[in-house]
Amino acid sequence: MQDFLLTDGRYQYEWKKSKHPAYHFRMTARDMARFGLLYQNKGKYGDLQIIPPEWITESTTSYSINNLNGDGYGYMWSIIPEEAGLGNGFYHTGTGVHFLAVLPDAKLVLVHRVDTDKDFDITWKEIRQLMYMIGEARISSN
Repeated sequence: MQDFLLTDGRYQYEWKKSKHPAYHFRMTARDMARFGLLYQNKGKYGDLQIIPPEWITESTTSYSINNLNGDGYGYMWSIIPEEAGLGNGFYHTGTGVHFLAVLPDAKLVLVHRVDTDKDFDITWKEIRQLMYMIGEARISSN
């Protein structure tokens, strides 16, 4: 990650919910896009294999289903169902509506960020709809 600093991360303890703290960190759109490209390229950055391709496959495999929207869930990635028409796509959401989607069949990485410290007027449903619209337009143009 090019822009990340150690001060961009912090632990958040909520003892009433879990004995395990969450680790929140902020990423720039550029770093999010690079992370998405790393996954789209099966863990390769140029000629260098940074993440084993087996891990990319394993972590983006659906092991359960989200009852709210029907998407699958892998290791911290939501998996887009094949019947949605976006190929083997997957995405991750962060605080608010921070969003990173990887649509390998469309050769597309989508990043959406908001200022988490301020109010924002976009909803998760709108971001998801936008992802589908962009993905469908990109795939149908190939």
